[in-house]
Amino acid sequence: MFSGTADPEALAADAPYVTDLATEPLVCRGVELLQAVYEVHSASRLDLLPPGLHPVNPPAVTLTVFTARESEAGPFALAETRIVCRSGVRSRGFQVSCFVQGAGAGRVLADRWGYKVREAEIEVRLRHLGAKAAVRGSGGAALDLRMTHPEAISAADVQFTDTMQLARLPAGSRLVQVERAYAIESVERGLPSLPVFDSAAWGEPRLRPTRPVSALTLTGELTIRPVRYVCRADISAFEGTERVG
Repeated sequence: MFSGTADPEALAADAPYVTDLATEPLVCRGVELLQAVYEVHSASRLDLLPPGLHPVNPPAVTLTVFTARESEAGPFALAETRIVCRSGVRSRGFQVSCFVQGAGAGRVLADRWGYKVREAEIEVRLRHLGAKAAVRGSGGAALDLRMTHPEAISAADVQFTDTMQLARLPAGSRLVQVERAYAIESVERGLPSLPVFDSAAWGEPRLRPTRPVSALTLTGELTIRPVRYVCRADISAFEGTERVG
């Protein structure tokens, strides 16, 4: 099994410092979400992951954007890019970075779950004939993601993977396993397109989406669960997984 070759400490240099991992969930209501999966150029796939994670073939990224009308941290929007990978044998996504609209929510996500947050204007539009998500940061457009030809599917046909987010903890840098649960009201799949993806704005210029794989939209409720596990980033999850609490 191949492992990442990136230096964990170098990756963690700009990661958030988390002193109190989340022990309570963050429930987000009135969620509208657009997600797409794209294959990416494979040349740097090992260099983008720490040794504690394993690349998949073909290499791919997940682009997720959602808005939440209500949460304990206030209304907010979030957009994130994750590299599809494995932690041990389990499918995961390694978060490159994320943008958040809503300063209060951004602080909570960074302080309790280790989200690497940047501020931006974020928009999600779900329509009868398709969907669009846009992210605009301080340097201009970071993302323009679209889905066309929507087709309703069953919520039972949808599966999401947990996220591994590199954060600095009192014990040292760790991969924080972030788990999200969904109560889906409606879900559609369709064809993705990506007019704008500024990889430098996301903090990783080597990410180059090459081929669309899939896209979906959903409405409903999203819960970011309390943190149960963290993993050392320098060794495999088989050896480096630590249970929280």
